[in-house]
Amino acid sequence: MPKFTVEKVTDLNAKDSFDKIKQFLSSDADLKMLDSSYECQFEENKLTGSAKGKKFNAEMQVSTDGGKSKVAITVDLPLMLMPFKGLVENTLNKKLSQLLG
Repeated sequence: MPKFTVEKVTDLNAKDSFDKIKQFLSSDADLKMLDSSYECQFEENKLTGSAKGKKFNAEMQVSTDGGKSKVAITVDLPLMLMPFKGLVENTLNKKLSQLLG
């Protein structure tokens, strides 16, 4: 499966960024439409998480970047969904910008 990464640096602290992304990955309606079977797992102490389903996998990591935080989400799409990579990437960027400011 081909991978791509979306990154966003925000003024929020790492814990607040993690909490917002955790909520997003757990309940976003657009992600559920893409693959209703995916399930999320998070490691609060490491500020990491994953979403795994039949149609895609995603890994999330939040790190401290100076006084800011950096969110990186790596998405694994199957070959049959690669024509939608641009749409998925743009949507993810837009949602991260809305969530993290």
